[in-house]
Amino acid sequence: MEKINELIDKIQAKNLTDIAIAVAIVVIFFIMSSWLPKIIMRMFKIKEKSKKKLKENDMYKGLKGLFLCAGFYLAILVLNLSENVFSICLKIIRVIVILSIAKILIGIISPESKLMKKVQENDKFQENKSALNVGFKIVKVIIYVIAGFLIIADFGYDLNGIITGLGLGSVVIGLAAQELVSNLLSGMAISSEKPFKIGDWVTIGTVSGTVVDIKFRSIKVKTADNTTVTILNTKVLNESIINYATIDSRRFEVILRLPLNTSSYQIEDLMNSLKNFLHSIKEADQDTIQVFIDGIQTDAIVVKTIVYVNIDATYFLNFKTETNLGIMKILESKGIKLANPSTDVYLNR
Repeated sequence: MEKINELIDKIQAKNLTDIAIAVAIVVIFFIMSSWLPKIIMRMFKIKEKSKKKLKENDMYKGLKGLFLCAGFYLAILVLNLSENVFSICLKIIRVIVILSIAKILIGIISPESKLMKKVQENDKFQENKSALNVGFKIVKVIIYVIAGFLIIADFGYDLNGIITGLGLGSVVIGLAAQELVSNLLSGMAISSEKPFKIGDWVTIGTVSGTVVDIKFRSIKVKTADNTTVTILNTKVLNESIINYATIDSRRFEVILRLPLNTSSYQIEDLMNSLKNFLHSIKEADQDTIQVFIDGIQTDAIVVKTIVYVNIDATYFLNFKTETNLGIMKILESKGIKLANPSTDVYLNR
């Protein structure tokens, strides 16, 4: 309260008219700051239908801040303030102006802005939206850092000393943030190389599933049992990646081990039934269907079934289940059971 009272005492307005004029200027610019930014944004063909989205727009916030600063600046010029008070008010206004300009720049390069949307529509950038988003966030940080340095310099602090201090501290920070930076760089590499996109069915190392999210630090994969697995970007780049979404056809293979006492007639009849069953599958590539005896072993006759199917990775697991059930029904109808693994045991007397 004492500081407020001192500030009031230092205001040496000639009369109440000056104060009234100053207040009127602030009120006028406050009203103008609500609709003038809209006009300027329309001049740049930037329109927001929702009022809520408009108020959240960085460019709108920055322009509004500039108009308010202009109003306050004219108001303090009308008042006969002491030199110290005027200097303090001017510094506060300059800080708001710097932040407002930073907001405007961020609004211009925002992915939601008209300018950036036109850039994204370009064929060259169509497949690099993730990289553009990464670039926007990096530029956003740089703009705020520059704004912070300008504000510090405006308050009379020596930037050289601060930068030197940051240089010493950066060693400690760098060691602590090494993993984070590594993941960020890996995220940028993934964005540029695009080994997969959201919605693709992939296998990364030992994890298989649908890619549901791609971030700077990690990616998220939803497995077949509906479990979400988070994988760090550095691990993604160090593992082998199989993207099933880029495969036109998928190989389906079943190995049947039949008992040795199965007759040749039964095996031949079974093979014909399996071929007919596979030919009835509409997703199957008819030219790739193979059913053959792969070998005769000491404990079983091996029949192998191979077919390539044109099906999306998401539905491939369902296809495998339905086809395996179909093969099991054929075996049941023929009265053929699969051979059990056997082990020879020798006893020494």
